Amino acid sequence: MNHAPALKTATQLAVRAIGGIDAAAAVTRVGRARISEYQNRNSTTTAPVDIAIVLDEFAQEPFILQTMAHELGYNLTPIQLGHGDVAEIMEDVADKANDTMKMTIRVLADGIVTVDEAHSLGHELTKLRRVVDHALKIVRGIEKTGASA
Repeated sequence: MNHAPALKTATQLAVRAIGGIDAAAAVTRVGRARISEYQNRNSTTTAPVDIAIVLDEFAQEPFILQTMAHELGYNLTPIQLGHGDVAEIMEDVADKANDTMKMTIRVLADGIVTVDEAHSLGHELTKLRRVVDHALKIVRGIEKTGASA
């Protein structure tokens, strides 16, 4: 199975989040041409793990590493989910669910789901799951300790 298309899309997302090819090249050990290659579907070259880590770190989202893990049958889970007020956390859940539903409607509008659209939707669902996991951690902590947030 060829995993390159999903990795190319993830790399595009990371590079876009950083601010483009020049910004991505500025924070990695490779130049502009190599960053472009990592995104190009006509190239078999994908970002090595050390570059993927840096790109994801500067994108502040594990776009590439999540895709790598997914392709191997794993899912990334943040070590630290943070803390927060229950109302604020539930607002985050609602906002992320809304974003995910909007993307789903856009993807399904033409009745065709492309590989890129499926990958993007999977990414949105992963972000939604992360927000929901965070909310559950806070709520479960309250349940266990009996303390209010």
